[in-house]
This record gives sequence, structure tokens and C-alpha cells, in this order.
Amino acid sequence: MKSFWLSLLVLVLVPTLYAEEAFTLHDGDRVVLIGSTLIEREQRYGYWETALTSRWPERNITFRNLGWSGDTVWGESRAGFDTPAQGYKRLLDHTLALKPTVLLIGYGTNESFAGAAGLPRFQKQLEKLLDDLAPSKARVVLLAPPLAEASRWPAGKVDERNRDVRLYTDAIKQIAERRRATFVPEFCQSYGPAYPLTDNGMHLTAFGYWATSHNLLNELGTATGRSLETIELEGQASVRVRQKFLPGPPVPPEADGAARQGDCFVRARNLKPGKYTLLIDGKAVYTADAETWMKPGGFGVLVPTGPSLEQAEQLRQAIVAKNRLYFYRWRPENETYLFGFRKHEQGQNAREIPQFDPLIAEKEKEIAKLRVPVPHIYELKVEKKP
Repeated sequence: MKSFWLSLLVLVLVPTLYAEEAFTLHDGDRVVLIGSTLIEREQRYGYWETALTSRWPERNITFRNLGWSGDTVWGESRAGFDTPAQGYKRLLDHTLALKPTVLLIGYGTNESFAGAAGLPRFQKQLEKLLDDLAPSKARVVLLAPPLAEASRWPAGKVDERNRDVRLYTDAIKQIAERRRATFVPEFCQSYGPAYPLTDNGMHLTAFGYWATSHNLLNELGTATGRSLETIELEGQASVRVRQKFLPGPPVPPEADGAARQGDCFVRARNLKPGKYTLLIDGKAVYTADAETWMKPGGFGVLVPTGPSLEQAEQLRQAIVAKNRLYFYRWRPENETYLFGFRKHEQGQNAREIPQFDPLIAEKEKEIAKLRVPVPHIYELKVEKKP
């Protein structure tokens, strides 16, 4: 129970800290994410993208994830059988070809292992990367690299490790300030109960992405103040409500019990003594006594399940499916045979790669439908005594 209430503090009671100008995504924006493992693995879970998509449900915003595990600002992981310089060229070519209007960039983790001695080289190359991407005229968001999570860090000397990470974080912040880019500080950390966010001290788990999605919105200044709306009911009269935003998706199953996300809050007035069951669209979802439903103060009763929460998870699943299709589109597993030095063996199959495009487009349509909250009917029904 203590862990549960601490989780609520994370989700709804922590005040939103707004920047002087809150970051905004506009209708028609094309957001391209580039970086290393932190970025690549987000497409596997989709919690960040779901949070950003849900924040502007009426706007048509597309996301493309070009993250590559182990990558650096030199594009080294993208080299394949070629030189790092060619890997860097691929990074630029892939990114610019998507005509981004927003670039969300997450580098610094791997580079920070070089410590203070490697910092000038990193700064110079990050500046070069931003210069080379400038022809896109995209708005830039620079993410701080995640700190090592002490409870999961296997290499020892975690304080030294985090000192290096903070050196690189400070450098990224300074570059962001000079270029008037948006900087997102150390958001990959826990503000609630002590539950691990990573599997090895560095790489976020599904729960890590779920938890930090709230932090990301807060640090961007785009959060709504709290995650869930309060539905006000008068006696047993039904009310039709369309929430402004979907709630965040449910907590991943492996972290069940560490935190919870509800469908909404409900508060009632003028109930006679007894027990009442909340119906949403005629379906019973939660039962409590009149005193609990009418308790003054706070946000009301947290409703642990419901159609809005289900819709949020459907949206996330659609985003994950879209990202998977796009990953197959731009990074086919047999790329060497399709486009590389062995294309003489299977190069004829390269014509199948563009066939992912209509599949991705269909998923985008599904996402566009799921991101918009729909009205639901809320009512309290008295429980008859046996």
C-alpha cells in the first residue's frame, strides 16, 4: 500500500515545472529520434512516443526512430563493414531524408566512458553533427544521458561513472543554450518508490520507459499538471464526459505492485449511505462506500481500470507495431544481401522493402484514431443488500 501511494505521488501530486516557453509539437510535425541504445530501445516499448502523441491528440504528428544501439556522435555503430566516416554519412543521410521538423537527440552515454579527457572531442563532434543537420531547419531537443543506477550498476565506482556522465550532461546543456535548443535534464531517474528502472544500471527496462515518460513531459514543460482527470458525479445521475487526454498506459506487468496508473478519478456528492458501484458505459469497474466516493479534498477515488486506460494501451501497442514495421523498412536484417557487397546474391529482393510503406501508413491511421479520447458514460449504482 505504501508503494502504491508513493506511485500516486509520482503521477499526480508532483507539480509540473513549466519552462518559460513550454515545448510544443505542432500539427504536421515530423519528429525524428536519433541516438544510441536509449533511443533505439524506446521504439520497443513506445511509452515516450505514446506520452507525446497523447499530449496533442488533435494534431497529426509522426515519429520515426533512427536510434542505433552503441552509437556515438560519430555514427560509428552505423558503419557496418565500412568506415566510421561512412557510418556518420548514413546517420546524416537517413535523418535528412525524413525531412524532420523536430530532432530528438540522445547521445553522450557511450562517449562519456572516455571521461574528462574525451570531453572536448565529444563537444566538437556534437557541434558538427548539429551543424550538419541544420539544413533540415528542425527544432532540436537534446536529452541528457541517463545516470548509472547504483542498485543495478555492475562495474563498481558508480560515483565516478556518474561524475563523468554529468560532465557530458553539462556540455550538452551548454551547447543547447548557445544554440537555443531545448534541453531535457536528468529525466531518466526515479522520483517515486525505489524500483529499478534499468536491467544493468544503464539501459532502461519497459518499466524504466514507462516511469520516465512522465518525467519527460514534465521536463519539457508540456505535462498537464497531473495525469488523470476527476469526474464529478451528482448522486446517481449519469454524466457523459470526454477526457481531454488519455491516461498513461498501464504499468508493465513485470513491475505490477510497484506503481499503478488508473483510468480517472471520480468524486461524488449527495449519496445516501451504502455501497455504490461505478459503471462506465454500463460496465461495472469499481465499488466503494458512499463515504469514500464523497470524501472531500484530494482528487477523488482512483478508478484502477476502465476504457480510457484500455485505449491508452491500444495506442501504445499500435505505436510499437508501427515502429517495428519502420525498423524492418530502414534496417532489414539481411541488408548486406539486399544493398551491400553481397547484393549480387539476393539484391532482387530489395524491391520488397518499399512494401512496408503501406503497412506503416495503415498503422499511422490506427494511431490517429486511437490518440483521440472518446466520450464515456459514468454513473454510480447502489449495491442492493443481500
